[in-house]
Amino acid sequence: MTMTAEQFHQRMWEILDPVDTEHFEVVAAPAPDAEAIAGLEAAVGFPLPSAFAAFCQRTNGLCVMAREEVWPHAKEFEVGPAWTFWRGLVLLGIDAPELPEWASISAQQRQLAEAGLPGILPVLKVVGDGSRIWGVDQAGTVVAIDDLTDVEPLAGDLTDLYAEQIADLLQRQQDMARRLAERAARKQRKLPG
Repeated sequence: MTMTAEQFHQRMWEILDPVDTEHFEVVAAPAPDAEAIAGLEAAVGFPLPSAFAAFCQRTNGLCVMAREEVWPHAKEFEVGPAWTFWRGLVLLGIDAPELPEWASISAQQRQLAEAGLPGILPVLKVVGDGSRIWGVDQAGTVVAIDDLTDVEPLAGDLTDLYAEQIADLLQRQQDMARRLAERAARKQRKLPG
């Protein structure tokens, strides 16, 4: 199913409707310039999907991150299940002022190319999970890349993937809230008096 730029933009924001801003921050960087878009297209070897490029002109590098007071950053050397470190989701952006490198398509694309995986436009990653990224190939197929080695084509389009990953993030936040409540209850039981 091909969407217009406006349909894509509307669908992405519909996906974000269940995101509670008391639990999450939703931020984006400024729009990229034409030179940044052309440079990225040259690096990846094909034109960006038009709806995605238009989305980045309005909402570049969209990041949904759990608020610190709801899901604290892990402390140095803290051990726990991997998912407890996955506090956010970023729809990667096109290089622009104020776009951090960890949210940059170009930075992720260079890593893929260096790993021998050219021709993939990286578009999505879970913040805190350095081993997995999702992208789009030249044919428009959404792919999952694990450990910069295994490329797996996925069913559906980018909006389907985004909806799935936002739902997973919301579930992780609920699981983390339960985990923190249980930890606080255990701590309370251990206090003298």
